[in-house]
Amino acid sequence: MVTITDAEVNLRRATADDAETIAALNEHVQRLHLQAAPEQFTPIDRAAAQAFFATQLAGQDAVAWIADLSGQAVGYLYAAEAHRAANPFTIEQHTLYVHHMAVHPVARRQGVGSAMFAAAETYAWTHGLSGLRLDSWLFNEEAHVFFQRLGFEPFVTRFARNL
Repeated sequence: MVTITDAEVNLRRATADDAETIAALNEHVQRLHLQAAPEQFTPIDRAAAQAFFATQLAGQDAVAWIADLSGQAVGYLYAAEAHRAANPFTIEQHTLYVHHMAVHPVARRQGVGSAMFAAAETYAWTHGLSGLRLDSWLFNEEAHVFFQRLGFEPFVTRFARNL
């Protein structure tokens, strides 16, 4: 049970040792995704999620932050540098791609998500990256409002057709 009072958001870089914490925090967003699109998402499997995050965070490309309030982990942001070579149609791009971001429901609207994105932006800036990128499912309108409040703008639409 997480109980939060007015507190300052504290951030730290996550390591593979934080995989269990991140897997637990991920369950809220995984549940949202599973309820909205069960044909796209797997049931919650904390052990599998923990193994995934441990592997990713042990690698060279991943970067993540854990946010806490009052000493309790309440959010995480998991990202990786994305490098795309130039081709005849698009320019070379070096960005920080945010794969996952979750804030425990009781800690929302307390600056946790904003603090994590500020850390990601600082990381991108200091590593010479040109920006942050992310994607979000259409059903997650609350997240869209949050991302736009942070200055993100929609820039591509992806279509799907199941066979």
